[in-house]
Amino acid sequence: DLTVGRRSGCGMSNQTRGVIAGGIASGPSVSDVMDYITIATTGNATDFGDLTAGTQEPAGINSPTRGVIAGGANPGVSNTIEYITIATTGDATNFGDLTVAQQAAGGSSSSTRGLIMGGMRPANNVTIDYITIASTGDAVDFGDLSVARAYNGTVSNSIRGVTAGGNANPVSLNTNSIEYVDIATTGNANDFGDLYVATRVIHGASDSHGGIS
Repeated sequence: DLTVGRRSGCGMSNQTRGVIAGGIASGPSVSDVMDYITIATTGNATDFGDLTAGTQEPAGINSPTRGVIAGGANPGVSNTIEYITIATTGDATNFGDLTVAQQAAGGSSSSTRGLIMGGMRPANNVTIDYITIASTGDAVDFGDLSVARAYNGTVSNSIRGVTAGGNANPVSLNTNSIEYVDIATTGNANDFGDLYVATRVIHGASDSHGGIS
């Protein structure tokens, strides 16, 4: 079990530990809680610390060292970026700002760079931002998606970031589009293919060879 039941947070991990940050708890109230688990074991989550402010629907990014929580809403849409050191516990620290405030974006990363892909503010958008995870500072424009989307699933390896599905515009329309970027460069996203079914509010998981949305 989590320490607090909630939805619409984000997740980050290194090779040993997973961290669950923010979300909507009962009430509904927007939570600033962060929990952690040791992935190789089973058992209840343990309190990690607190975000600087409660947030829902942020993007989660990680390197082997840091976890980054980007954007979200409480209740207005936020441009805030925060970070934690995954191997320790403690409260999140301010990292910088996104180029635009947004929630429900997809986060993907290599070991050095993190991408925030899409999102809504409140209309869905094509923005891709990037940060250098080991540093602090404001996000920088990376390029654009070809399809505006929010609530999109993202996967990545050390080379590519891939985003799939989500709300398009108008927000009632779901997309089956899959796009990719080369994380180490900048530029607009490229067509990858299509999901089997157009869908939204999906999550992604990946190893170094493939991804699942």
